[in-house]
Amino acid sequence: MGRQRGGTEGSVREHPVGSGLWQARLPGRIDPHRRPIDGSFPSEVVARRALNEAIADIDRGRQLKPIGRPGTSKRTVAMVVEDYIEDRKADGLDPIANKTVMDYREALRNVISHPRANLGRVPTSRLDSPALDRWLRDLSTAGISHGRIHKGYAVLRAALAWEVRKGRLGLNPAREVRRTSTKRGRSRRQTSDPVLLPSWAELARLAEHPPLWEDRLLILLIAWAGLRWTEAVSLSVTDVWRDRARLSVRRVLAWSPDDQTWDLEDVKGGIAATVPLPEPLWRALMALAASRPVEDRLGGDLLFRPLKVRRLGVPTMIIDHTDWSKRVWHPARAAAGLIGDPTLPTLDPRRRALHIKDLRAYAASVVVDSGGTQYEAAALLRHADVMTTNRFYARAQDERSHDPARALLRIDTDLTLPQRIDALWRAWASAFPAGAGALDPQRPEPAAAPPDRIEAHDDAPGDRAVEKKGPKKGPQPLLTPSSTALESEKTVALKGRIAGGSPGARTPNLRIKSPQL
Repeated sequence: MGRQRGGTEGSVREHPVGSGLWQARLPGRIDPHRRPIDGSFPSEVVARRALNEAIADIDRGRQLKPIGRPGTSKRTVAMVVEDYIEDRKADGLDPIANKTVMDYREALRNVISHPRANLGRVPTSRLDSPALDRWLRDLSTAGISHGRIHKGYAVLRAALAWEVRKGRLGLNPAREVRRTSTKRGRSRRQTSDPVLLPSWAELARLAEHPPLWEDRLLILLIAWAGLRWTEAVSLSVTDVWRDRARLSVRRVLAWSPDDQTWDLEDVKGGIAATVPLPEPLWRALMALAASRPVEDRLGGDLLFRPLKVRRLGVPTMIIDHTDWSKRVWHPARAAAGLIGDPTLPTLDPRRRALHIKDLRAYAASVVVDSGGTQYEAAALLRHADVMTTNRFYARAQDERSHDPARALLRIDTDLTLPQRIDALWRAWASAFPAGAGALDPQRPEPAAAPPDRIEAHDDAPGDRAVEKKGPKKGPQPLLTPSSTALESEKTVALKGRIAGGSPGARTPNLRIKSPQL
């Protein structure tokens, strides 16, 4: 029934007939299916009054408009979030990355649908801001960290806003949730894992420990160029510039669990950039790139290549973080004495072990120590906002108290960023020759026993041949394509260029000052 005389809308009727109970139905302009409002009423006048109030609330946005066909299954919060993830993944203009898809689904599985605070099974038609407030309190009571709650709430709010844009939800209830700031909340939001900055001596011990040349180069590259892990292990041989000490950071390789394939993606934030390198490190990377054969396939041009071709049933494209950590990083940081000390105070960063990501803090300190600004440090780390650099990496400057050699160093401020980095490298190499000696591909192996051999999967040949135990006695060199190729005349010539400097290079003036207390 449409608009009636007297300005009334909708209709009222006795239902069932003769029962004395009245039902009110919405007008067609609000609901094409003209569903009844909730409840039964004792008289026609009371039903009409309730109907008019419901229509006014819907027109003013205080009540949701009925959406969908009657009798169909109700959409739950979990269904909405999953559809939102799929829609963002298939976006034709700005699809989200595979890692973001995995993070969103982890938030849906372990936060939004947490067993002790399961909002995922709630129909969106019954969702309101008080229900969201109760859900947030239940998550906190269940022991979920503030960071994970914040991430899950952000995903939920974006999914509900997407549902509103699709016309399946009248109002986003997450917009009405207001969080107040208290000292307890600010304390929980603080980073509980402060950045640990390795000293010059510790970096030298980290770099000189791995037996494989390319593993030593990977540590030094992350430390001096500030690359993220996936950016470093996804580098192409063509990303190393041939005429200047520069490196292009433009891509990452990511595994797609849905498609079971490796995809080529942009770097984090879409900020591709060129990064300056110390001259000796650049020459070593040039030698490594010259030793790599390039194949016409995805990942066939990688600069750093994995030892294994399969891990946990997944074909390996880039160096696996877990495998490399166990094989290289954990022994190296143990040799450097960076395994953490639980007896130290709670806020002391050396209470915990050194992470690979902490080497990015070292890269930021290289810029600041050499006279650069926080803006130059943000440019090196490719942060869109300098506040990110200040918040997470500038605090690591307090760790210079553990390293008097670096704290004393100051360099002329009229130098460019590449010149300052070169000067700081030379100062570090002169103070710790063993660390700089990690660039030598023919460095004598230490007397300690070589690491256990790494077996390749049976169904595919490895990217490198591996050391096998035989009847010969004495230490045997680890056989890799890079080491065998380095025996060629071309690579021997490149090795000679690693030790030499570029002709006509300017030697910056180092000014040694007293420590800044």
